[in-house]
Amino acid sequence: MTAKDSIRARCLRASRKILCPTLRPAISDTVDHLPEVYVLDSGIDISHAEFSGRALYGENFLPGSPDCDDDGHGTHMAGIIGGKTYGVAKSCTMVSVKVQTKDGKGTMSDLANGIHWVIQDAVRRGVSDRSVINMSLSGRYNLSVNNAVKKATDAGITVVVSAGNSAKFACDFSPASAITAITVAAIGHDYCRRPFSNYGPCVNIFAPGSSISTTSISGGSGHEYSFGTSAAAAHVSGLAAYFISSENLRGFKAVRSRILSVASKGLVKDPRCSSNRIAFNGVSRN
Repeated sequence: MTAKDSIRARCLRASRKILCPTLRPAISDTVDHLPEVYVLDSGIDISHAEFSGRALYGENFLPGSPDCDDDGHGTHMAGIIGGKTYGVAKSCTMVSVKVQTKDGKGTMSDLANGIHWVIQDAVRRGVSDRSVINMSLSGRYNLSVNNAVKKATDAGITVVVSAGNSAKFACDFSPASAITAITVAAIGHDYCRRPFSNYGPCVNIFAPGSSISTTSISGGSGHEYSFGTSAAAAHVSGLAAYFISSENLRGFKAVRSRILSVASKGLVKDPRCSSNRIAFNGVSRN
């Protein structure tokens, strides 16, 4: 695997024993009208108490790797998206699509294949217009990945991606440069763009990316802190699922428009030519 073809997600890690569930719950074909978030990452600890049975295994693109999260990054993101304590969308279903190793590495080909699998699964089950893809990962610009993102949004799926943590131009990375993705950069508690966050015109919105409380893979009930544009993207994926549920929005165009139109504007310090928006759920601050 060359650097050109690699993807990587960064997160806090600690030494821990990984316990994988022996059963693989099937994704239901029953239409329940709740939002579904496909998490393309290192897996999800589906047994974690925070998910209350709402996290499922979808597909695993890593031969020889267990379905469960043996890195922790995917479980971190799932907790921000839909955990019952810290999650933005506490009623959503989360589907694990494993494309990253226990070292947080993967390939662009696996990522593109993962996106295509999501499209097929969501369309087959008739849930594409209420589905979200979260990709809290980043690699060099890759046309195949960007084209796969376009196919997903053409199918009605909302795609949310991290801008990347290289303090560079986001348009040089994928999936951050995908035109129809919602690309998310990170701010701190002071509304300043985090120094590591990628930036530029490919960034659509900012979200919190500093010391975010979330779920961990420690014993089925653990919690840790996460950071970076990965966490920022997970917030916006949760927000997309929240709008799908609370406002009955359907389809990529409606969800993207709502997220960008309701965002707080002009508050980010040092946006560096990024769109100066901060993710917001539209609820009155009064």
